Amino acid sequence: MNAEHSIHLAQRGIHPAGERLEEAARLDDIAARLMAVQRAWNAPDREARLAEALAASRQVWYGIQTALAEGTLPLPAEVQHNLLILSVYADSKIDACKVAASADALGGLIALTRTLAGSLREWREAA
Repeated sequence: MNAEHSIHLAQRGIHPAGERLEEAARLDDIAARLMAVQRAWNAPDREARLAEALAASRQVWYGIQTALAEGTLPLPAEVQHNLLILSVYADSKIDACKVAASADALGGLIALTRTLAGSLREWREAA
């Protein structure tokens, strides 16, 4: 057995496939909710829909931070570190959207959320 094969086998055990897909699906759902608010930016109920979408987004990102803190995400240390940085950055984007709401500000949070969801799917396919 060569080293690459050993690494590939070890990486398969890093994330149960269902967990990664569930995380990706939650992030996709959040991105879709944020995009719906962005598309209907001039809707009369925008403030309520935005507040709800941002709260749901914060909950997902906080869940990622909690899982990292509790050590329940069996990821390589470098990936955990990068994910923590992303989650803190997402938290700052959520705060920025709350303080100075704009469709453009929301776009950054949407892009970050969609990118991480896509990465989780890619990790699943690579495993």
